[in-house]
Amino acid sequence: MVNRMPNGRRPLLSFLGLLLWGNMVAASDCPAPPGVAPAPYPTAVIADYVLGCMVANGQSLETIRRCSCSFDFIAAAIPYDDYETIETLMRMQQIEGSGRNTAFKGAPWAKQAIARFKEVQAESTLRCF
Repeated sequence: MVNRMPNGRRPLLSFLGLLLWGNMVAASDCPAPPGVAPAPYPTAVIADYVLGCMVANGQSLETIRRCSCSFDFIAAAIPYDDYETIETLMRMQQIEGSGRNTAFKGAPWAKQAIARFKEVQAESTLRCF
């Protein structure tokens, strides 16, 4: 059998294979809070979190594992609907000025939701990094 794959694609396929293997390993060894099953999250949200984590912590297979672990911990502790609300609040707080976002910047419920997320994220960092 003749290998007809261009040489340029071999490293890419090897990397993708390692990436998939690394994610399977990461999923099996990630700690989760006791008695809590992970909430279902859309793939795009998971990818966004993991990619952002990798930008902050480095781009290696080990970092993918740790960032995936961190996300799994967060997903187990915070339902997706709450995560979506918190993500929106955090984005709105980054907007400067006194528009519609001011109602969210000082609201006690918004501050509590963001504080809870930051606590869970800090715990995930301690467990996974």
